[in-house]
Amino acid sequence: MIAYLKGKISQKLTKSAIILSGDIGYEVFLSLKNLEALNIDEEKEFVIHSYIKEDAFDLYGFVSLEELDFFKKLISVSGVGPKSALNVLALANVEELKRAITSGDYAVLQQVSGIGKKTAERLVVELKEKFITDLSDAVIASDDGKQVIEALVSLGYKQIEAQEIIKHLPEEEADLATKIKQALQFINKK
Repeated sequence: MIAYLKGKISQKLTKSAIILSGDIGYEVFLSLKNLEALNIDEEKEFVIHSYIKEDAFDLYGFVSLEELDFFKKLISVSGVGPKSALNVLALANVEELKRAITSGDYAVLQQVSGIGKKTAERLVVELKEKFITDLSDAVIASDDGKQVIEALVSLGYKQIEAQEIIKHLPEEEADLATKIKQALQFINKK
């Protein structure tokens, strides 16, 4: 399996680019945002997801491990294939997409061709919990309030907004993931 590819951009196609590495040209599918940023003859490097099926061996390229991780989470949802996942990544940056999913804004995902209301709702339901758990695992601080603020800021909320939101959370003892969920529920009620 190919996990990393570095080479010169030989051609830009509609949804992919040909990357010359050594004397071999690899077709790598990219999000529209990443594809537009490429220039012919420039040297680039990509982290790669190899997608192997009975009738295909496709390479999907990303400029960061964060994008690759998000892509893998998207394609883990039933009904979302790699091409649809790339189209989701073309909508916005990963943090904005995570914010939309954790806040339950499935309308953002419906902007993608091929993703209807049911698939968008499924994406939100299945990924929301994963992102909240990832945030609670990643955020390390001495005070729960600070941890919730850091989690909200990492989702794209402003520091001041996050500080205001935690003032409205219940005082009861709860784990970090529960507090983050409560904060997002409060935001959705606004």
